[in-house]
Amino acid sequence: MLLVVLLLVLVAAATLVAAVLGGGSGLAWISVLASALGAALLIADRIRARRGIRKTAPARPPGAEPGEERSNAAEAADPDAEVVVVDERPRYHVRTCEWLGDAETLSLKLAEARELGFTPCARCAPNATIAAESGRSR
Repeated sequence: MLLVVLLLVLVAAATLVAAVLGGGSGLAWISVLASALGAALLIADRIRARRGIRKTAPARPPGAEPGEERSNAAEAADPDAEVVVVDERPRYHVRTCEWLGDAETLSLKLAEARELGFTPCARCAPNATIAAESGRSR
């Protein structure tokens, strides 16, 4: 798009120079039309780009943090179990948590996540999930 606009600006400049040197008003009008067409193309491109930005909503709206799981932290018998966290977010999750989507995660041991102040996600209930898995493996 910018290449087309650049070409129109060059055409407008060339026809304006020809109009000034030759004294013809027809060439001056062609210059004005080429400039107006270039401006219209830039405006149309800007509007289309803004609409594209609005249509692609973020995967997770800001502040849509899941609640905290209401469970006893001691239920999860295995403090060495692996959980995942999202940087700058207060919850820890199991890998299969729907809320994570395609977010970049960090793997931590459950005990380490608790020490760092992370709390369990209400959506995936990591304490209950880890306790159930540890109960099944016994």
